[in-house]
Amino acid sequence: NGIEKQCRNNVRNAKHTRNYQGKVSRVLNEGAIPLLHEAAVKAEELQKEKIKDQRNTIKLQGELIVKKDDEMRAVKESMKSTIKEEIKSYSSVVTKSCTDALAPKKIHAAIKTVAEKEDRRWNVIIYGEPEVPEENISSKLEELLREVGEKPIVSDCCRVGYRKPDCIRPIKFHFIVFGCPLLS
Repeated sequence: NGIEKQCRNNVRNAKHTRNYQGKVSRVLNEGAIPLLHEAAVKAEELQKEKIKDQRNTIKLQGELIVKKDDEMRAVKESMKSTIKEEIKSYSSVVTKSCTDALAPKKIHAAIKTVAEKEDRRWNVIIYGEPEVPEENISSKLEELLREVGEKPIVSDCCRVGYRKPDCIRPIKFHFIVFGCPLLS
């Protein structure tokens, strides 16, 4: 009698276990597996989109490099022609009986004027970057440029204007340009 009762309990427990396993199997088939499939498809789509975006970024960076090279060539040519014009202008002044004592000063002033104009061309101003008391502008600038994926060599970075409450002063800095004999 006791063994028979135990067998009935085991049979009943086995039926409950099979029912439970069947329910779990249905839940997985009806809910979880389709969701996992959707997640896998979405992950694949996102990965393809990321690859596409990375290719586009690389393409744009290449175009930017070409554009910057073109600008450098244009600046170099512009400076050469401006200096030639200034020298021609000076030459005409000299031929009009200018004293020899003024000649070097005029050449120096003309070249200095052109160089200063071209030098200011490489200044950049960033607006809206919050100001912190006793901040290190150089470090902050390097961090900002790293965030946008740039690594230029800069100098003369500072805040512009007077410090006022509730007013953010812009950051001004100067790119250092190498490879151009007239600018170096």
